[in-house]
Amino acid sequence: MDESAFVFETANIKGNEADYSRPAVITGHISHREVYPQTTEISIAIPFYDRVSEKQTSAIFEDTFGFSFMPYAPRTISMPPYIDHLVVCPGDSIHVELDFSDLGKVQYSGKGAENNEKFNDFLVRYYLRVWPGFSTWELDSKGEPAFRKYEHADVFVTAIRQTRESYLARLDEFIREARPSTELIEICRKEIEADYYSQLIQSLLQYKSDQGEDVSDYFQVKDAEPLFSEDCINSNLFTLSSNIATWIFVFSSPDREEALHPSDVYAAQIDFLKRATENDMLRQMLITHFYNQLLEANRVDRFEEYFADFNDNVTYPLLKLSTRDKYAFKKAWRENPRALSNAILHADKPRDGQTIVPKENEGLKLLRSVIAREEQKVVYISIGANWCPGSQQEQPFQKRLAADEKGKPLRMVNFWLDNGADDPESVALGIENYHLTDAQRTGLDPILHLGRGIPFYILIDKEGVIVDFGEYLRPSIPETRTKIEAYLEQ
Repeated sequence: MDESAFVFETANIKGNEADYSRPAVITGHISHREVYPQTTEISIAIPFYDRVSEKQTSAIFEDTFGFSFMPYAPRTISMPPYIDHLVVCPGDSIHVELDFSDLGKVQYSGKGAENNEKFNDFLVRYYLRVWPGFSTWELDSKGEPAFRKYEHADVFVTAIRQTRESYLARLDEFIREARPSTELIEICRKEIEADYYSQLIQSLLQYKSDQGEDVSDYFQVKDAEPLFSEDCINSNLFTLSSNIATWIFVFSSPDREEALHPSDVYAAQIDFLKRATENDMLRQMLITHFYNQLLEANRVDRFEEYFADFNDNVTYPLLKLSTRDKYAFKKAWRENPRALSNAILHADKPRDGQTIVPKENEGLKLLRSVIAREEQKVVYISIGANWCPGSQQEQPFQKRLAADEKGKPLRMVNFWLDNGADDPESVALGIENYHLTDAQRTGLDPILHLGRGIPFYILIDKEGVIVDFGEYLRPSIPETRTKIEAYLEQ
């Protein structure tokens, strides 16, 4: 790509560049590979601010694989579906032994082996990640699962805080017994604390939505600030900072109104986030979260409009360079969507040089058949469920769009994740309905990441190219109609 595409300034990157340039190397070996002979690749997921973690993929060659990446600080990543939590530090060399006949058996060696063996022990024996909340599934007196909502915020907040104290006591026990390194102690402590604050915020927001009560006194942004530092970056800190961003716009000072109703809403919201905390790392993570939301919504134009502000205010390389890479990817896709579209639609087809034919994906098979059914029409697919409030809220807007565009080369399609009855009014408007089987849903889930949220939308142009997709592409949003009409005119 032309250098002008990378207009980020990196001269203001904060910290010691020698530290940032120390890669971590992860190698691995697979035994009993014949159990899953169709597996040709292994991936690591590197958490960041989007639906899909950044990924690196390594082809398996003679039962071995390998990765090299810049962790920038001690941090946690994963190797799905084999390892949920992997601790990686700058300069680490970690070797992983996977046994396909016993996926629960993972052995480590190398410089990072001790940290990972002890971290795995901490997660298995000391920290189970079970937190109470405002609403939750619990077992009733007969041992059957029952949905329970707490009557008052005091009740579930007390339960969450007691759980936190219990886990911190278990951490002290782990420290006495395992004698972990200083960096691992910090990672374990942040693991508990970040989960605690995320659970507290999410439960309070849910309670406010359900009960309409002001619960702002139960959490202050400054309470979580000590977790945000450069000494280690747990993956759940990205989740926590996005939860804090939501909290800031729901509960805050009177100038919240100024942020939500200005002439330039983006600039005002960014400025509002900057003023919400005095902690430099949290401030940078809040700003990065905001800009990544723009990129996640494929608003490359909007992102470029505020480039200078991002450059000036985000200086931590983990945040700045990852966002730069995401921007470059999104910009390339917007300019030539066919390449990514082909990668999605033909993910179950063998690539050049592959000798093993992947198993046919039932979800992609359905998606391809829907797209190919009638050429030279724009296809707008909604993936949802009748039990989903978001899907229910969008249905009137979907019907209005179908009525307004009737007679134009537009096909509107529903992929339902449940077996509810089709709405006669939608059928009369020509909206097609497909109720996905388990195999079809399982096939689409890892590619479109439906597990992260519905309703989810896919827009396909007249040539059968996926030109846009995501949760944000809702029929209730005016930009969606504008986008559809632009492709109808092409």
